[in-house]
Amino acid sequence: TSKEGDLYVSQARALGAVGILPKQVEPAELFEVLNKLGLVEDRRTTRESSENRFVLLNEAPEEIALSADKEDMEAIARKAAESASHSQAAPAHLAALLEDYHHEMVQDVRDLRAEVDQLTTANNPNSGSRFSIIPPLVVGLLMLIPLLWSISSSNESQAALESANRKLNQLEAAQLYQQEQASAESSTSTELRQQLNHQKQQATEQSGLLYNSITWAINQSSPYDIREEAYSDRRLTLIQEMITRLQALGFTGTVQLHSYLGEFCLVGDEVNGYTLPPPDLPATNCTLIGHPLQQLPSLGERQSIAFANFIATSPLVNNSGISIERVSHLYSSPRALYPPQQQGVTALEWNRIAAANNRVEVTLVPDG
Repeated sequence: TSKEGDLYVSQARALGAVGILPKQVEPAELFEVLNKLGLVEDRRTTRESSENRFVLLNEAPEEIALSADKEDMEAIARKAAESASHSQAAPAHLAALLEDYHHEMVQDVRDLRAEVDQLTTANNPNSGSRFSIIPPLVVGLLMLIPLLWSISSSNESQAALESANRKLNQLEAAQLYQQEQASAESSTSTELRQQLNHQKQQATEQSGLLYNSITWAINQSSPYDIREEAYSDRRLTLIQEMITRLQALGFTGTVQLHSYLGEFCLVGDEVNGYTLPPPDLPATNCTLIGHPLQQLPSLGERQSIAFANFIATSPLVNNSGISIERVSHLYSSPRALYPPQQQGVTALEWNRIAAANNRVEVTLVPDG
């Protein structure tokens, strides 16, 4: 071969090669290989090896005798390899024969055992019948095990199902009871809410009636004199008393003060001013129908110093939940209608109606 290396040599030997020779073989190398295979014998002496380096092959087989020709040497090597492979094939053949013989012996033993079993069965028929019953019994017992386990599991499942049903029934009963309680509580709550709303409505109505009574009483003193301020000291006394009572009642909201002017029957002029005429003067002879101070820009909002201080500083109307609001209506919305200005109507009758219309009225506006 032309390949070298330990790995290649190992692979070649594993495939059955008895030796490895290179293609360019030397006689000495060929001899070493043949010597290792036991095909030649080294008859060299120590002296000869030191004096002569030639190899002598005596008593070698004729078919592997060395020649000086290189081709002859290669032929000898091939024959030696074939001879070695034949020598190794003999043990393999022997091993195959031994294995066949072993199989035959095993088969003979099996046949003998079968004959012995047949003889034993023929001599003891009862024993065989007894032993023949055991396998079906064992199989039957093995088949009963899953059945018993299934029955036990079914019983446990049935017990668990019954327990779950009982718990479910208990939960349904508890839920139904809670629903009934909730319905009863809801009904009771609805009734209580209705009662509270009714009581609240009644309280509101009663409070409204009470407030209306207070304002009615105050408004009975609503008219004021033609020369008096709309919000005079006399008006202040009434307002203070009213707000004090409202606070005691728990009122919160706005107290509205509405001022109105009366249209009087007057005589005079713009230079000297206007005054009330004699009572028996016919209304047709009035110089002016109006107010003697109507030239003032804020006639309906005139107030005294004490009233102004009360509005500005009193704790009754500052941060107390009660506020004061003043509204001027001038000549609009008379409380009493004036008669026709014609013959037969005196200044006294006319001015009596004008004095009733010259007033300050109170209105309460609760919060909410």
